[in-house]
Amino acid sequence: TRFTNRLTRRGFMGLSALLLTTTLAGREVLAASPAEKYVTSVGTSVIKLANSGGGKAALRQRFSGLINQHANVRSVGLVALGPYRKDLPPNMAGEFVKLVSFYMAAFFVYYVDEFQGSNIEIESSAKQGNTTIVNSLVRFENGSRGQVRWRILGAGRIGDINVRGVWLSLQLKKRFTDVFKRSNGDFNALFDELKSAESW
Repeated sequence: TRFTNRLTRRGFMGLSALLLTTTLAGREVLAASPAEKYVTSVGTSVIKLANSGGGKAALRQRFSGLINQHANVRSVGLVALGPYRKDLPPNMAGEFVKLVSFYMAAFFVYYVDEFQGSNIEIESSAKQGNTTIVNSLVRFENGSRGQVRWRILGAGRIGDINVRGVWLSLQLKKRFTDVFKRSNGDFNALFDELKSAESW
């Protein structure tokens, strides 16, 4: 009957709307995972800072503050030391973390063009043990996009970042190892290298 057909059509449309709403809600939940939300927030701050202008020294200082707020600097630095970690003098540990933060900031300054976009978009994410790799895209005013990958620790801190295929932690480890090989494991030589952050 006409009434039955109208009821059927209404039921079908209602069911379709429910399924569509559920699907969209599911996508929203997936896109709003803690790691992805965190990267969106931090990435937005990085973009804003990259667009703030100023000389390299001022930018390094500001990036260092952002890094100290969001990255596990001590963990990154100790991992980069590799087998030399056990030789770090306890009385130099605090200065080491400070210099690593400054050196990491120089990495962002070196790649500042990669962050001078208009906004950041999440492309995908995947769990890797106790960390999450988040793939993001920085969108630029001309419509192009650049990929930035983030390693987020379980506690919600940045453990590593990849720009132009370069992982910061691996670059740090290579530099540290090169310095130690040249200086026969001298931490004073490493500290001199960390202070010359222009070397990125």
